[in-house]
Amino acid sequence: MTGIHQRIGLTLCGAAALAFAPQVAAQSVDAGVEATTDEVRRGLSWSDGEVSGSADARVSFGGFDAAVRLAMLRQSDRHGNADAVADLTLGKDWNAGAFTVRTEAIGHVFGNADSNMNYAELGAGARYSIGPLQVGTMAWYAPKQASIGGDNLHVRATADAGLPGLPVSVFAAVGYTTGDTRDARSARLRPAGDYADWKVGAEYTQFPFTIGGDYVGTDIDTANTVSISPFADLKHAGDRVLARVRMSF
Repeated sequence: MTGIHQRIGLTLCGAAALAFAPQVAAQSVDAGVEATTDEVRRGLSWSDGEVSGSADARVSFGGFDAAVRLAMLRQSDRHGNADAVADLTLGKDWNAGAFTVRTEAIGHVFGNADSNMNYAELGAGARYSIGPLQVGTMAWYAPKQASIGGDNLHVRATADAGLPGLPVSVFAAVGYTTGDTRDARSARLRPAGDYADWKVGAEYTQFPFTIGGDYVGTDIDTANTVSISPFADLKHAGDRVLARVRMSF
């Protein structure tokens, strides 16, 4: 294990401990459960194109925030037949004039996979608000790890806005993923090499419920691309429409 991997591991362990330790004086706590027609991330299905459920919790303390999200993966081909994933995040927002800068460390821990599928990544970005419109950009880098067959970089630009006088918000995002390929496991995050993805959607919120719909897609030619990697799961890397419902606490 390299030094950076050790530091990421210690950071994430600290995030989990701080998130749930009773002695921590939390400034705010948010939690919720969600059901979706497909667990999609960066344009790729993580649940084999099947219905998924998730639960999450987030706590803020001392200028930092820690979050845990558990999601069903339904024996995902992309992640070595894993049944579930836990995403552990420790992050901090920094004020920089009109901008808010975001830094974070994330660990993805997979349950009941055929082998070690766990990996970690670091994120940094910024966002800017203009009235009801918020625009932002973010990059996540996963250093070289055997579980992802090399390293991985994902960059993303986002925009979202609330509709005045209505409990409705709309959003759009475009991303690009690239990285070093060492073996077949790189297809987990890049099924056919470097690719672009996009997402547009809307959601209606009436606390504690949120109902949303998304159109997601990638530029991966799923019809004419062949991969020998058992992790590529190309049939679940194309365009699709998603529906989701969330209950917040």
